[in-house]
Amino acid sequence: MPSPDPVVAVRGVSRRFGHRWVVKDISFEVPPGEALLLVGGNGAGKTTLLRVIAGLLNPTAGAVERHAMAGMVAHHTMLYDALTARENLWFFARLHGVAERGRVDALLERLGLGSVAGERIAIFSRGMLQRLAIARALLHDPELLLLDEPLSGLDETAAQIVLDVVAELRARGGALVIATHQLAELVAVAARVGYIVSGRLAALEPVDGRDAASVMNRYRELAAGAR
Repeated sequence: MPSPDPVVAVRGVSRRFGHRWVVKDISFEVPPGEALLLVGGNGAGKTTLLRVIAGLLNPTAGAVERHAMAGMVAHHTMLYDALTARENLWFFARLHGVAERGRVDALLERLGLGSVAGERIAIFSRGMLQRLAIARALLHDPELLLLDEPLSGLDETAAQIVLDVVAELRARGGALVIATHQLAELVAVAARVGYIVSGRLAALEPVDGRDAASVMNRYRELAAGAR
């Protein structure tokens, strides 16, 4: 039986800002039902790579082949403080052509925000904003979800809600690319780990039961070898 087409394929992608190459000749594919974890230090190029995959930045070289709609959760949530949680999602639902208002309330409930749906988000904690950003990314039912530090600011209960959402997307054949420092929770949901060192994909390896400590040790080994 032939392998299914990848949900996203990154082909020799590089990205330059001025004279500085931030992402350098990265290639990989993510098939349906898989979560790929991107591990690297600050400034390694993870966020830039996610933005290129999402179509928010054009690659300087190479190409991204996406075979599905994408949703992205960036480190900065880019939500509107003067609006309520529900109003924020209504606004973005219209942008995505999602007419069913029940979808908004269902996502607010799913992300544990139903009780504060009518509150202005200016009073929200970082963790609440993060969950609202994830709800926004899911509005148009994407098959590809791009997550930049998705557990940032979340307590244990909220983090579990997000992990459950990740598992649900994988179970229905969606794919994820996740950039994170919080390996303890996310390495368990990933099939492979991509190690980003100085803008390059130093290695792409199966998780194979590794825990967070062994993944981090592998990253340090690769980073030391690149010096």
